[in-house]
Amino acid sequence: MGYLSNIKKQYLINLFQSLIPAYIIERLFWQERGMNVQMVVYCEIIYAVTVVVFEIPSGILADKFGRKRLLIINGALSAAEFVVLLFADSFWMFGLAVFMSGIGKAFSSGSQNALLYDSLLLEGEESRFEKLIGRLYAVDFVGSMIAAISGGVLANLFGFEFNYIVSFFSMSGVFVITLFLKEPQMITKPEGDLTGVTQYAKQAMTVFREKRLVLIYCLSGAVVGACLIYLDEFWQLILDEIGIPIVFFGAVGAMVLLFRIPGNLLAYKLKERFGSKSIITVIILLNAVGYFSIFFIRNFLCVVPITVVSLTAGVLEPLVMGYLHRNTESQVRATAESFSSLGMRLISVIIGLAFGYISTHFSIFSGFVLLGTICCGYFLFFTGIKKKD
Repeated sequence: MGYLSNIKKQYLINLFQSLIPAYIIERLFWQERGMNVQMVVYCEIIYAVTVVVFEIPSGILADKFGRKRLLIINGALSAAEFVVLLFADSFWMFGLAVFMSGIGKAFSSGSQNALLYDSLLLEGEESRFEKLIGRLYAVDFVGSMIAAISGGVLANLFGFEFNYIVSFFSMSGVFVITLFLKEPQMITKPEGDLTGVTQYAKQAMTVFREKRLVLIYCLSGAVVGACLIYLDEFWQLILDEIGIPIVFFGAVGAMVLLFRIPGNLLAYKLKERFGSKSIITVIILLNAVGYFSIFFIRNFLCVVPITVVSLTAGVLEPLVMGYLHRNTESQVRATAESFSSLGMRLISVIIGLAFGYISTHFSIFSGFVLLGTICCGYFLFFTGIKKKD
């Protein structure tokens, strides 16, 4: 079977790293330990800055020394993160946990997709990339659904801490599985031998400079993804604000994730029928409408726009990643994706500062007006770019 065995292992990795029941009660657990919205946003900024600092070096390390090594480090850090969170009782302990998470994210960013693409490339199966990455995302969301449904019940029966213990063991499973990945050999290289950090960075940046659509698509993914971060982080507070009991959080979380799966599985089909540009245009517009709807509805029906935004995110991720990897040489594949992730983290820091201020001084719903406005502004920009092409 050769390198195709990595696909099954990545399915397992995605499943275990999504079986995290702690996430379904995360905001309430943090709030119980004294963390308000502004503190959570500061932690999100610590996370984003950490990813920004380590993103490019980690991508270069992955391309230079192998993607498997960095995925192993990510697995170890992710497991350790939940130990810290279990005992966290101050802003700085939570900050330490997200710092560890940021390093792990930077180390896995680019590495996992690069390992998948090169595994397929060596077997002559690279045309299946969007299809498989969509399925991997779907597995991730199935695991998240299971964690969401069980997490609400477990927290209600045994308390919030129990969910963090289960999450630690799940992440430990990720660490073990990564040890058995097979490092794919790089069969395509850019012109010349890349030895230094600067050379890797320059070669990766050439992809964005010379291929305009790669830059525009990655920017679209970055803006939409940065806004989505704050929906994913704070939808629990929306439900709490409108009076939904904690025991139902799992069911709502599972439903939200369920709507992301069709997008993951059908993204490659939609691309073939409608083209990436048209799909991305619709996605940006739907996100803008969705965020404004959350502000105006303010009752249980908020779940509807939340699920619509989630569905669109499921379509966008495989499209952007597929276009990026198809237009990138193997030797700088992880580095190029790291640059893309870097852009999203930088944008998320800027959005997060404004979102945290508005949500703290007005309401959590007011913060979503900001997200809707950002998506509207980017929609105008993107449609203007389309007309020029």
